[in-house]
Amino acid sequence: MAVVFDRSPLHVLLARKGLPYVALAVIVLLAYLTLSHAPPEGLTENGWRAIIVFFLCLILWVTQLLPLSVTSLMGLALLPLLGVMPADDAYGMFGNSAVFFILGAFLLAGGIIQTGLSEHVALALVDKVGLGPRRLLLTMLLLPALMAAFMPEHAVAAVMLPIVWEVVRGLGLKPGHRYAQSLFFAMAWGAIIGGVATLLGGARGPLALGIVQELTGKGFSFLDWVLAAGPLVVFMLVAGAALLLIVTPFEGLHVQSARQRIEKRQLELGRLSIQGKIMALLLFVTVLMWITQGHELGLASIALVSVVLMFALRLVSWKEVESHVNWGVVLMYGGAIAVGKALTVTGAGIWLAQELLPSGLAGIALLALFALITLLMTESVSNAAAVAILLPVVIPLAVAAGVDPVTAAMAVGIIAGFAFILPMGTPPNAMIYGTGYVQLSCMLRYGALLSLSALLLFVFISSTWWPWVGLGV
Repeated sequence: MAVVFDRSPLHVLLARKGLPYVALAVIVLLAYLTLSHAPPEGLTENGWRAIIVFFLCLILWVTQLLPLSVTSLMGLALLPLLGVMPADDAYGMFGNSAVFFILGAFLLAGGIIQTGLSEHVALALVDKVGLGPRRLLLTMLLLPALMAAFMPEHAVAAVMLPIVWEVVRGLGLKPGHRYAQSLFFAMAWGAIIGGVATLLGGARGPLALGIVQELTGKGFSFLDWVLAAGPLVVFMLVAGAALLLIVTPFEGLHVQSARQRIEKRQLELGRLSIQGKIMALLLFVTVLMWITQGHELGLASIALVSVVLMFALRLVSWKEVESHVNWGVVLMYGGAIAVGKALTVTGAGIWLAQELLPSGLAGIALLALFALITLLMTESVSNAAAVAILLPVVIPLAVAAGVDPVTAAMAVGIIAGFAFILPMGTPPNAMIYGTGYVQLSCMLRYGALLSLSALLLFVFISSTWWPWVGLGV
């Protein structure tokens, strides 16, 4: 293997390697100097220190000078060190039920992938439905959306990307072909939009649930989330489908060769194993329990019992599944929830909300502002980080303005899922951009249209549908 040397000038190399260290040193120095200042009027010493920890985490989450999980662990450690919260209270945030729900969801998603259930379902649906270039394109949008309702969107993208590759190769399409680009866009948009439909599609929903529970003692159920997000997901899928059909050329395409590749892959896989069939039944029962008994039994308890059954039935081994668990997200939860709790118990959250956001807003106008800020932030940081940053400020402001804090938490959690514009906004976007078939200019233009659609549809649905399902605005 040939060794590639970086031939950049020495000063460029030193700057490139040393800049993160300098940036970290400057951030730490500024935090230390700020700690030495007296708290502003209306804020206690503990509240002032809680805000410093919050902004320190915010800067590191946005700049990603440290991994997201490491930043959360740092914030968790600083709270007792600075006397903001007792150590037992801070570290006890890892006992929040939302942490164990998302852990259970990751493990179940690993079981779905390892038993071959996800790939069998995807290939079967593409084979049955994907007749004709338009229908194939729409299948590549709707199938990931359906899958992302039951497993994290990044896992859906990981399963679907090889299938889209096979279709593109079967059609003989090269980078730069607009139909190939649209196929990759459809896969990513479907995973992103479908991931908002339930609490299983990503970390943002369970994190929003955990933060609002810790800050207010109130929460929402699996069914509450589905009822709130469902109409928005349906309308966004329609918007995505319309955009794809408008910008995609279909002339001269014949999908028979792509069908042959799909059929070949199906033959290689063979029939779905007994483990895959039992996994499908277990997932069905689990989702049914979440919908019907989630409020009484707890989402985390149902998830963990299902995980235990998955291993007890020998559907998968631990070694096979543990690689599918995003441990960084799990670690991030405890720290993010603890920092949010610190802002609440010290009164710093209300003070910060009153200082940063305009006064006089209430109702739909306030939710629309939350949605706009969330959409902008979720393009530059992960959507879980956006939820962790915003909710400790949003919830106190919502309470002060007479808006139900649970509604505000769900608003931020839902809208944080719609990151379409930049490759770093969400894993599916990063994956398709890395294929070389997707032009950045198209991702920016089409993504901006979808994000604007998401904002307008959110305002419409939250003002018309949400009151009907009991979400007070």
